[in-house]
Amino acid sequence: MLFSSYAFLFCFLPLTLLAWAAVGRAAARPAQALAWLLLFVSLVFYAFWGLGFLVLLLGLIAMNHAFGTALAAPEEGGGEKRRLSRRGLFVLALACNLAPLVWFKYAGFLVDSAARLCGADWSLAPQGLPLGISFYTFIQIAWLTGVYRREIAPEGLCRHALFTSCFTWVISGPIVRYGEMGPQLAALRGLTAENLARGFTLLALGLGKKVLLADSIGAYADAVFNAAARGIWPSTLEAWLGSFAYSFQLYFDFSGYTDMAIGLGLMLGLTLPENFASPYRATGIVDFWRRWHITLGAWLRDFLYIPLGGNRRGRLRQYANLFLTMLIGGAWHGAGWTFIIWGALHGAMLSVNHFFRACSRGTPAERLLAAAPGRLFCVALTFFCINLCWVVFRAPNLDTALTMYTALAGAGPEVWPPLMAPDAGAGLEGFLARLDPAAPDSLMAAFLPNRFFSGWLPFALLAVCGLIVWGCPNSQEMVFGGKEGGRSRLRWRPSAAWAAGLAVLTFAALVLASRETVFLYFQF
Repeated sequence: MLFSSYAFLFCFLPLTLLAWAAVGRAAARPAQALAWLLLFVSLVFYAFWGLGFLVLLLGLIAMNHAFGTALAAPEEGGGEKRRLSRRGLFVLALACNLAPLVWFKYAGFLVDSAARLCGADWSLAPQGLPLGISFYTFIQIAWLTGVYRREIAPEGLCRHALFTSCFTWVISGPIVRYGEMGPQLAALRGLTAENLARGFTLLALGLGKKVLLADSIGAYADAVFNAAARGIWPSTLEAWLGSFAYSFQLYFDFSGYTDMAIGLGLMLGLTLPENFASPYRATGIVDFWRRWHITLGAWLRDFLYIPLGGNRRGRLRQYANLFLTMLIGGAWHGAGWTFIIWGALHGAMLSVNHFFRACSRGTPAERLLAAAPGRLFCVALTFFCINLCWVVFRAPNLDTALTMYTALAGAGPEVWPPLMAPDAGAGLEGFLARLDPAAPDSLMAAFLPNRFFSGWLPFALLAVCGLIVWGCPNSQEMVFGGKEGGRSRLRWRPSAAWAAGLAVLTFAALVLASRETVFLYFQF
């Protein structure tokens, strides 16, 4: 039951809001009653993905609450010393949380890699991947760490279950912390007109991003990458267009999901943490990771980078910590060498970016890059690097990634075959022979021989995506105000114009919402 599905939009959400309004008005203790209602609908929501997955989630919730209760107890009890120290108990709790994640997500990959290394014929395929397991595992680890550090205290099994399983974030984030959501869950209240209006605005914007932009442009990215996976070489232009299409698909898919999750939470009076802040406007990789999947970046920083030593032990150790943190961050996204390489690339780029910033601090280069032309250059260079990294992230295997990178570089299995149809002559002469300035179809066939991008629609979608990414305030800025949305004409307001625009956007998205698609981050 996706946020963009008819079942969710026309059944689950309306019934939840009606029940919320009724309970909020009738209950003697509305906060407690609404908490039970939210827990119930969240478990129903997750059960649609599979009862087995729900049982696993409930088992992990009960296990972690037991661990948390034990960690919150005094060091000594009853005059006798514990058999297991708090530190040992905490390590055991972490191991018990990571074990299901490793089994379901990485066991097959690890066994396959070992088999290739040893030349053996081993195989292991765990049955299915519980949706959201990476996200709720990180949520549980952060909660246990807070309890271990005595920053938070367990507040009952039901509260912990609600915090872990709330339907607005359980499947694909944001990776929330108990310190920011616990007080809100304890003070739930009935519906308000402003929360409903702002929440619906974010829901409609996210739905439009997902259905109208991400799913539409994603079809062209899939065509290029799937062809490369089958051994069909794309031309250089097709490879670049395909890579741009995937960069925009992932951007609007994740941005759309984030808007919908925050909007749904806002309808119920919950303020979820910001998770997406115009990352393609970043002026460097460091800036990018402060804008892209903000809650994941914060988790990696707080629970990996800083415990490894952060920047406290010299510059070389800082770069090594950055690289290792991003390597693990890459592996978190998926069990495959493509994700590990993607993480390694970002770790290396973060190290280079930090080194350059340290060397240029206080120099004319820093002032030059801070000016408008310099910032524009930095944004373009950063997007170029990110786009190249998304290629290996999207590729199903290393062979496909190599094919795409080779095509991006203008090469192919021979000299120029990526730019030619099968019946063209070899070499540059054959390519030039196909060009006829008086025949647009000839130009199209020369540069786009595989017909992945036919007609005007893909180019219009790319242009619209680029305009929204770099020319408009993001959803959070429009709805809540901010750096680029506070004074913009696109700033949200409860007006007839906004109501009409959202109605048209929602109708157009609902017309296309029947297409079978999923949010890309569900697989992570």
